[in-house]
Amino acid sequence: MIAGMPTSADIHHPLKGRVALVTGGSRGIGAATALLLGEYGASVAVNYRQNETAAQRVISAIEQAGGKAIAVQADVANEEQVTTMVASIEKALGPIDTLILNAPAFSSSSASTRLSASEQLQAVLAPFTGSKWEVLESFVQGQLRSAFYPSHAVVPGMIKQQRGSIVFVSATTARRPVPGGGGMTIAIGKASVESMVKSMAQELGPYGIRVNAVGAGHIVTDLNAGTPQEVREQMAQATPMRRNGKPEDVAAAIAYLASNQATFVTGAYLTVDGGNLLI
Repeated sequence: MIAGMPTSADIHHPLKGRVALVTGGSRGIGAATALLLGEYGASVAVNYRQNETAAQRVISAIEQAGGKAIAVQADVANEEQVTTMVASIEKALGPIDTLILNAPAFSSSSASTRLSASEQLQAVLAPFTGSKWEVLESFVQGQLRSAFYPSHAVVPGMIKQQRGSIVFVSATTARRPVPGGGGMTIAIGKASVESMVKSMAQELGPYGIRVNAVGAGHIVTDLNAGTPQEVREQMAQATPMRRNGKPEDVAAAIAYLASNQATFVTGAYLTVDGGNLLI
């Protein structure tokens, strides 16, 4: 067997023995990812900010499938809460060696947090002429905080272990403008962290730590459940795959990048958008 190549056991359970933290893991892409990581053998910490009931549903599903998981509450844009969360995870499950950065990204100190999730989405999707600096500032700052604080908290432990995998969930709008305008705020926020991913990948590679990003296209989740059906159908027909994405599509890409099947992949950007970036 070639040194460093995955074994048969690695292929069937590519995350066996790993401890994973999924931020924003109670719903949508985060929930699908937590479930898949658990299926692949990882012990999973499901982070949530407010919806404990949803997080517990994910925990129950992982446990019913024979996996191990805990729910951990924290606003990942808050440094103190992140520090406390990471300490509690390590006490319950052991050192974190897999970090999935998926949590929504509004600064906890911003007035925008008083908006509902759907209202926040509409605010960040506004075209430039209808956008507000406060919303842009909040999203970009929140995106950076939500990536920086968890990473900063777990990387020292990864360095000590001489291994680790960090996967950031980005959006293809950071690389391709939304047709008809809008989405500038999301594009700027996601692009800023994609730059962070590249820098981290280069710096942390010598310690055996891989840092990658997944670029998600239009994914149907409860956050955009209000999108009219005819609009969904138009978006699907405009995609080479002729369908809209599901959280499970993104989760599969995340699991690959996090797993032992991608031991020589770092600084990468894996697009999950049905081919829209080709157009």
